[in-house]
Formats: sequence, structure tokens, C-alpha cells
Amino acid sequence: MRIRLWGARGEISIPRSETRRYGVNTLCVQVESSGASTLILDGGIGLNGLGNALFAGAFGRGQGQAYLLFSHTHWSHIHGVPFCLPLLIPGNAFRLFGRGGAHAMRELLLEQMQPTYCPVPNFFYENIGAQVEVCELDDPQPLQLADFRVEHAEVGHSHGGPCMAYSISDGQASLAYIPVVEYRDEASRARAVALCRGADLLIHDAYYSDDEYPAQQGLGHSCPQQAVDVACRAGAKRLILFNHHPARTDDALDATVKALSHVPMPIEAGCEGGEYIL
Repeated sequence: MRIRLWGARGEISIPRSETRRYGVNTLCVQVESSGASTLILDGGIGLNGLGNALFAGAFGRGQGQAYLLFSHTHWSHIHGVPFCLPLLIPGNAFRLFGRGGAHAMRELLLEQMQPTYCPVPNFFYENIGAQVEVCELDDPQPLQLADFRVEHAEVGHSHGGPCMAYSISDGQASLAYIPVVEYRDEASRARAVALCRGADLLIHDAYYSDDEYPAQQGLGHSCPQQAVDVACRAGAKRLILFNHHPARTDDALDATVKALSHVPMPIEAGCEGGEYIL
């Protein structure tokens, strides 16, 4: 399994010299298996760069197929969708998965592409571009998406709706993805631990610092110590801190990782462009 981070920043992109090393694009992760299947986690602005890279291959010829899993529908997780070039190419096929809560997932994705807000033709509404299927994650049963077995669970609830987490396996390695979560009770923490049990790599929300978190409780995000707690309880082999606060500098992220050097597992801050082979 090959994993690449195309965006690791939370909420909004603010390009500046102090954030250059870890990057500023909002959330998007590419997962590929040995069978060359493509699975995408979240569709923030990082999806634009991923789409451009995919366009150089089968997706540029209208022969690509991909699966896109959304954790939830805040802009930092969906705003790259209109700007993913392969979605405009006839012949490509995309299956999109998420849970919309009070509104259907398709309606939520379609809404941000209305001409009032978006300059790109609405491929959810008009008969143009790739074949796009939007699937609501109402059934708790695992999904089989090409080479990937995908388990999913609701681990929290943001101001906009449910927050989903995923466990992805290709039969040889496993990735757990929990990009947005606040553990308001032991039940939600237990669901997260169960989902990422034994994961080779856990990508986990660390939007707030440990010092900031006590004053930010109730706002739907986690911190490094909570990520470490879940990773250790689940027996994960490696931890990536993710969904960095827009104001978090490269030096601050370095300091966060250094402060966790006592933890008996490899820990690093997610870096745009970072690649992992499992």
C-alpha cells in the first residue's frame, strides 16, 4: 500500500514562509494498492494537485476509476472537488462516499457547485464529465472497493454533521484515518480504538495543541495527546499527526513531535507531499 499526503492543513490555506515545509493545502490523502487501484480520503484543496497528477495517466485518457471517501462536509474536506480535473473528463468513473446527516450527501456536494458560488460546470447536475456516483454510508457493513476493504464508523459529530473515520486494508497492510474527531465520551473513543486496532499507520486529528485543547473543548477537534492515547490503545504501529491548525508553524510542529519522543512508536507531523509505503 502506498500513501501520499496532498494536503494536511485544517480549515483554510494561508501560504506563508513559516508553513512552507509542512504545507498549506487542506486535507487530501491518496491511497494506492499493488493492484493500482486509487482511493482518496477527503477532497480539500489538496485534491487539485492530486487530480493534476492523475491526469498524466489513465485519468487523462478517460480510463480512470477512483473512490473518494469523505470524513465530513466542511469546506476543508470538500472544496477541492470542483477543481479535480479528472472529474471533468468523460469516461472516468468516480464513486464518492460519505454521510450527510440531515441532508443527502449528494445534495451537499451539489450545493457548493451552484453557479452562485462556483465557476466550474456542475458535473453532479449536468450530463458532462466523468460518471459520478454518490453513496450514502448508511449501512455499517464494510465496503469492498476494488483491492480495498474499507471499514467505517461515526466517531463524532461536527457542527455540520457526522464525522466519519475509516480503516483501509489491501490484504497486506492497513491504514486508519481519523482526520476530525473530539472524544466527548468513552464510547466515541472506543469506536475509534476498535476501528484502528493494529493499524500499520494511523493518521489522526491534532488540530489543537495539548496546551490549547482545554480551552477549546466542544469545538470538534483533537490534540496530539489524544491521538497518542488512541494509537497506543489500538496498538497502531505508526502515528501521523494531521489536520494542522492554519496558524501552526513548521517550528511549532517540529516542537510537538519532539515533545512526544518518549512515546514507544514512530510519530511525525503530516507533511504535504509525504509518502509512506506499507
